[in-house]
Amino acid sequence: MIYKTIVLSILLLAGQIIIPSYGQEILTPRVSPFEHDFVDVKLLNTYFGIFGQKTEVEPGDKNVPLTIVLSNTGAQDISGIKGLLSLPAGFSGATSSNGLIQADNTATAPTGQSFALTFFVNIDKSVNIHDYTGTVKITYSRVRENGERSTFLDVSFKITGKSSFNLRPENPFLIPASNNDVKIQVSNSGTAPLNNVDITIVTQNGTTTGIVLDQSEWKVGNVLPSSSNAFSIKAFIPQSLIGQTLHPTFKITYLDGQGNQVTTTRTVDYVVGPASLTSTIVVSAPPYLLSAVMQNLTLGIENKSPSKLSNIGISIKPNSDNLKILQDNRWFIKEINPLEKATLVIPIFADKSIEGQAVNYDVNVLYTKDGSTVIEKQNFATYIRGVIDISVSDIGISEIAGKKMIIGNVLNQGNVKAQFGQVTVIPLDSPIFKRSSQYIGDIDIDAPVPFNIPINSDTPPVGDQKVQVTLTWKDTLLQEHTITEVDTVSFGTPKATSGDGSNSSQLQIIILVAIAAGIGGIIFKVRKKKIPLEKKVQESS
Repeated sequence: MIYKTIVLSILLLAGQIIIPSYGQEILTPRVSPFEHDFVDVKLLNTYFGIFGQKTEVEPGDKNVPLTIVLSNTGAQDISGIKGLLSLPAGFSGATSSNGLIQADNTATAPTGQSFALTFFVNIDKSVNIHDYTGTVKITYSRVRENGERSTFLDVSFKITGKSSFNLRPENPFLIPASNNDVKIQVSNSGTAPLNNVDITIVTQNGTTTGIVLDQSEWKVGNVLPSSSNAFSIKAFIPQSLIGQTLHPTFKITYLDGQGNQVTTTRTVDYVVGPASLTSTIVVSAPPYLLSAVMQNLTLGIENKSPSKLSNIGISIKPNSDNLKILQDNRWFIKEINPLEKATLVIPIFADKSIEGQAVNYDVNVLYTKDGSTVIEKQNFATYIRGVIDISVSDIGISEIAGKKMIIGNVLNQGNVKAQFGQVTVIPLDSPIFKRSSQYIGDIDIDAPVPFNIPINSDTPPVGDQKVQVTLTWKDTLLQEHTITEVDTVSFGTPKATSGDGSNSSQLQIIILVAIAAGIGGIIFKVRKKKIPLEKKVQESS
């Protein structure tokens, strides 16, 4: 029994010791997991350049802007914003010499809005193109609150280097009447890469300055610093461009070292050389042929030597199966005297599928010169152009909104549209109205394009007048063409014009007086005849 009492006492004492400590632990308030110490300023971005406009920089640059973009994440607007920037070795302030670079923002930064601090920095030449970090101290005041607050932020930025773009032809000389394999180098002499380089030719319908290209856009990719890439073009040069200098223009788009998209243009210079004079025989061809029509290819075969050539055999083979020579592709010329020319007329058909392309021809020439047999291999090319068959009709006069106009229709019965159409009208009989023009743009096939040109005249033209209507347009090679039509148009008869009221009244009075005089004369004659008659009646009675 005594043992039970002792055990119970021990348990009671232990409970007194444990229960208070347990109760004290229960009563201690816990820290809430939702309580945080929010800051008013948050870092968004750091880059070289002014706010909203990143720029490339490289070692040695002076007084370049370094922009730190921040956001006011607090519950109140802040003002009096200042920054002190500490950068690693190799960077210094453009205006300070104590190692810290200062900037401030005099504007108020509303809550939830971004703002920027711009520091002007000198970059030493010893600095590498690399990523760097610094520390900025931001001090500011809350609106409607006294005192300053401050916060420290770590910033990271990059020395990008500077990219330098240029285009250069590998060979600036082009051969006329031929398809030229052209290579153009894209070089980067800078210290930053050119990324995603895309190049397009500034042209209309694949042609530029008379050149015909096989494509109009090239994806060059990335060009590393101090290196170059190249892209290739097949360029057909018409024979009409012999001896000329060409300046095709290219538009270039790429991403610089800061990720900015840059668009610029460059011009590449080419010289079209003379036709080759190394051969005794020179073959000359027209600059273009038409598609989808039967036609003749006329070739000039010229003897450039001082000796007579005889027994001349010529074979021609086009490199496209869609251009057919409609007879045997071998021709024979008995002889050509020194420095004279013969002509070959070759019937051909070019399928519409090769429209807008240049076709190469391989030429084999065999002849006898000074008793020896000579074999020459040559080539030439022709551009296949669509047919543009334009006429002007229905020239006449119409009145639109009270103004007289010369009207008509332009019809293209070819198989490809014409470009840059313009109609001009001039008078031929007399300068009754002034020269006038109207731009009508592209002229599609089988769809009449109307024109209506207002008459610009000091006095309204009347009667029949002879006019000249001139239409100009350009083909797919941007060569200009002109047709002229002369026609007689009628502006109508002049309307009777009435004078003022007094003149009209006087005219009416004169007319009435004339009528009255006529009537009076008739009455007088009648009465004069009646008087003798009455006298005779009275005498007889």
